[in-house]
Amino acid sequence: MSAVFAALAPVVLLIAIAGVLHRTGFLPEAAWRGMERATYYVFFPAFLFQSLAEADFRGFQVWPLAAALLSAIAVMACLLALVRRFMRLDGPAYSSVYQGAIRWNSFVAIVLLKQLYGQTGTTLAAVAFAAIVPVVNTLSVYVLSRHAGPDGRLSLAIKAVARNPLILACLAGVLWQLGGLPVPHAIHTTLTLMGRTALVLGLFTIGAALDFSHLRASPRLLALVGTLKLLIMPVLMATFCTLYNVQGPARTVAVVAGAVPTAANAYILARQLGGDSVLMANLISVMTVVALVTMPLAIWFLG
Repeated sequence: MSAVFAALAPVVLLIAIAGVLHRTGFLPEAAWRGMERATYYVFFPAFLFQSLAEADFRGFQVWPLAAALLSAIAVMACLLALVRRFMRLDGPAYSSVYQGAIRWNSFVAIVLLKQLYGQTGTTLAAVAFAAIVPVVNTLSVYVLSRHAGPDGRLSLAIKAVARNPLILACLAGVLWQLGGLPVPHAIHTTLTLMGRTALVLGLFTIGAALDFSHLRASPRLLALVGTLKLLIMPVLMATFCTLYNVQGPARTVAVVAGAVPTAANAYILARQLGGDSVLMANLISVMTVVALVTMPLAIWFLG
């Protein structure tokens, strides 16, 4: 447990530092938005591409891990369909609940796994990215377009997924890996520096996005989504790891993927595609804080 807390400490500190800087007006709001955009469209895609293109997957449980991750996501998607049916949520609220329960904060996950397992954690995290990012983004964009958008067109969801920089980076990295192509030294060094930048800026954008100004608006939904994402999802991940015989660091990667809070960029999607952005902001803020307590417990008992 001490190792988990030691790995989590830099994550907490960077988020806290960003939160203080944001609230004291150290940088103008436009600078934080620019940082968020650069991280999402430039630095983090570069990190994903390098992680997949240069990874040595020999000796890792790639396919069983991917199967466990996707099976847990499929079960959660079914549970969320039941939530919509029995709670009678309107489209925008349901889309935010859906994103809150099914998306994962990759910035938190990758820093934590790198702290825990070094290069092995990074490599396995790349497997999780390749499996989760396209599927989760596709589901999220589809649900938003179908239930919260003005016309619910499937074509809009397909276009948004096809332009997603994280999905494109994963695809490029996998293709580079399959082609057996070397990464030139200068490009390797550049991507390495960009990757380090992505990890820091990613946590900074989380800290800057924390907003607790509307917490009283929807306590029931906050409790529901927090339970689904922070408690049930890691249990699902661990259960399917047991069924697929995923062990060791790979199992911890799956549990971490389930235990991290929802992605901060879910708020951006909610704003762009008609979701309940206030509810989404509340979910992100509350789960980011609560997950700092539940993540170590999930890793300790399930990982």
